[in-house]
Amino acid sequence: MADIEVVTRGLQSPYGLAFDTDDIMYVSESGAGRVSCLKEGRLVLFAQTGSCPRGIAFDDSGDLFVAESGRHHLVLISPDVAVEVYASSCKGRRLVSPEELCFTPTGDVLFSDAGHGAEESDGSVYRADLDGEVTEIISGLSWPAGMILSEDAGVLYVSERGRNRILCLEIDDDGNQQDQQVFVDLKDGSHADCLLFDKEGQLYASVPGEGILVLDPEGATIRTIELPSNDVSGMVFGGLEFNVLFACAGDAVYRIPLEVPGQRPFAGPRSV
Repeated sequence: MADIEVVTRGLQSPYGLAFDTDDIMYVSESGAGRVSCLKEGRLVLFAQTGSCPRGIAFDDSGDLFVAESGRHHLVLISPDVAVEVYASSCKGRRLVSPEELCFTPTGDVLFSDAGHGAEESDGSVYRADLDGEVTEIISGLSWPAGMILSEDAGVLYVSERGRNRILCLEIDDDGNQQDQQVFVDLKDGSHADCLLFDKEGQLYASVPGEGILVLDPEGATIRTIELPSNDVSGMVFGGLEFNVLFACAGDAVYRIPLEVPGQRPFAGPRSV
């Protein structure tokens, strides 16, 4: 593996990472209540979200979706930087702490809600459709965070931080849960934040305090990518061949060249 490089420093609790169609990198700064972008090597403000932005992702229309945990809702930021609330409740029950999100092939947004904490077991995974209608598809989770769909969109992987494990859940054609299993139990005290798949079906899991675990399709750890600061959170694949891993750790974003390219994320109705 090539040397790890620093992309930018001086961020305030960076968490989520995403690239737009022009390959410009965006990062949520939870400690500053904003999303910034890297232009010509310089970090500039893109939008204020108001409190504590976490996971971020672009759809195929150029809209940026943000899990705003501090304000208890899902935010949509359009290309002209208009900020609006996309979802804030489910059947009259207000969201608590949205953490991470990803798109389905049909354009729905799946997002985790950490609930009130690890001991409460009131975390959930929700689906917001193109009209912003929210449906709870998984409940009773303990402090869930990162999520990623398999390449065929048939299995959803969810990091359950409060129980130190990663779950895998079969999803039917309507986006509802069919079966739930434990994919891997992490060692005591460890939990995963962000999850990504590469093209060989290897799962990348950011584990604060340890680095980035690379797991095979059976859940066995193949290797650990250590960063100068192992307080790692968000990750995203980028580069022309999608073979570069970018990761937030400490106050910086790091660039890690890889031999195996990453799985391209779904981005809406026209992404497949």
